[in-house]
Amino acid sequence: MTRNQRFRALFRPGQPFVCMGAFDAISAKLAQAAGAQALFVSGFVACGVEAGEPDMGALSQRDMFEHIRRVCRATTLPVFADADTGYGGMLDVQRTIRLWEEAGASCLHLEDQALPKKCGHFAGKQLVTRHEMVQKLRAMVAARQDPDFFIVGRTDAIAVNGLDDAIARLIAYAEAGADGLYADAVESVEQMQEISRRLKPLGKPLLFNMVTSGKSPQLTLRQVGELGFDFTLCPVEPLLAMHKAVKDMMETFFRSGGDTRAIAHLITPFETYNEFVGLHEAVERESRFTQG
Repeated sequence: MTRNQRFRALFRPGQPFVCMGAFDAISAKLAQAAGAQALFVSGFVACGVEAGEPDMGALSQRDMFEHIRRVCRATTLPVFADADTGYGGMLDVQRTIRLWEEAGASCLHLEDQALPKKCGHFAGKQLVTRHEMVQKLRAMVAARQDPDFFIVGRTDAIAVNGLDDAIARLIAYAEAGADGLYADAVESVEQMQEISRRLKPLGKPLLFNMVTSGKSPQLTLRQVGELGFDFTLCPVEPLLAMHKAVKDMMETFFRSGGDTRAIAHLITPFETYNEFVGLHEAVERESRFTQG
């Protein structure tokens, strides 16, 4: 199967799966080695690793395309990639899906925020009209090259207009051709129950964001499935783990007066890292053409 087909094959009744965050090629390889079934490339994370800035529109469409492509090259897993607002109008959203497919992604979500967009768990979000978002989704579906590429319609309406508007928007996004539905920044289990009750009859997979430090309840994958959700994101946790680990290592190093022995217990051995990235295999491949 293609990666896009393998992504769709992950949907099984009562068996939700996680799209694990990957902030670069190495974290993608680590996720695959740990047993992840799919990856997620977050705009929040990309703004941090590429620009060192908060998720407030720091990256262009081209920046995000290159970032996604680097992650996709490093793994054989299906990649779900954030597409923010589609980076403009109708022609822009069509170019976005073409680029995301070219980069190697198997899924994206398109959100209904107005520019400048913000992380879904930040305050001060604004929305485009339901009609404009529906037209964007229709334009994106029309530009899709592989029918197995998966399009998720996302709404940020809970924090702006409330749950009823969020659900009404997602119903409209399903009618516009979205393959999956996503209400970001849900605030309680009760909201999740209502989303599931009212949207499950549409027959579209429901997405939940498992981010550990946002507005949403912290739940296990089993609990998410019991609430009627079909797949999840664990979007920023690898980035936050990297931030803490590197911060601790650097602070320890400088507190020690610049002694690398003080940080030996905090770092992966050089040989272990080289083995992980395939140095031995690369040397063997090279030797076939440089010896004899």
